[in-house]
Amino acid sequence: MRGQFTYMRCAVTPVGWHNLPRMLLATVLALFAINTVSAKTTGVVVTGLGGNEEYAEKFLSQGQVVVDALRTVSESDDDIVLIQAQQATRENILQSITTQAALGGDVFFLIMLGHGTVDAESWRFNLPGIDITTQDLVAALTDVDAPEQIVLLGASASGAVLDVLSQPGRYVVTATKSAGELNAVRFPEYLSKAMEASLADTDRNEILTLAEVYRYANEKTQGYYDEQNLLASEHARISGDQPERVAMARLGALKLANDDPEVKQLLQERLILEDAFLELKAAKPDMQTGDYYEQLEPLLISIAKLQQKIDAATGWVESNE
Repeated sequence: MRGQFTYMRCAVTPVGWHNLPRMLLATVLALFAINTVSAKTTGVVVTGLGGNEEYAEKFLSQGQVVVDALRTVSESDDDIVLIQAQQATRENILQSITTQAALGGDVFFLIMLGHGTVDAESWRFNLPGIDITTQDLVAALTDVDAPEQIVLLGASASGAVLDVLSQPGRYVVTATKSAGELNAVRFPEYLSKAMEASLADTDRNEILTLAEVYRYANEKTQGYYDEQNLLASEHARISGDQPERVAMARLGALKLANDDPEVKQLLQERLILEDAFLELKAAKPDMQTGDYYEQLEPLLISIAKLQQKIDAATGWVESNE
């Protein structure tokens, strides 16, 4: 799947990349393996039954933040739907998964925030009326053909389905490590904060990846229990290779990139160069070392110079906030 890639912003100097410290060059090359925002993205975000007014309000707010963030990496707001409150019925959710999956695309998100329970037969996501079960999710996700799928269950006892839902090409995130962690979870709160937090953007490129969002939410969740001197009753888990390849949100100036023809053109130019980088990287085992780096250096410099143009066009500024 074609996709744009991000990397550490480095100044381009006449001495070239071969004079950068070896560790820095290795970091730059590693960060090229990040899939970002060119892929068509669709999905469904669900907020479940709150049980009381406090949780109901929290879930509604968290769901809206997550949807707003995901829409910054989708082509259209209609590509990401939010189902909440009394509309969040089993029938509506399953139909929405089918409908959104039918839109096609490269990346599909299913994010569910709420309460979960487990019995001898299944894990259940609590809804008005009939709950959604593990079996429902397994069946509904068979309609999803996107090569990359992200299923994120921010609910109690959700660890029960981690292994069941995991498969090649799918990332699964659960708020708990097992069915035994039954208490209401705080993971969704920090997940929603991560989706709009520049602090979660650890490589400072204004693109939040699944890896960054998960890391931030998990650390903040565990930090809460430490600060309160409480035994942690939830431990998030993630499955799937290279979650750093999946974009979940744009931040700052990049939020408006699709509305700026100049930026869109520059991003397409960067995509072409990055495809060339991937082709070169794939050919490396069959190349002489000297030939590989001779071709690599001008390619990296070209990408870095193009990134400088993108930064200037978007008004990107290095920030420690």
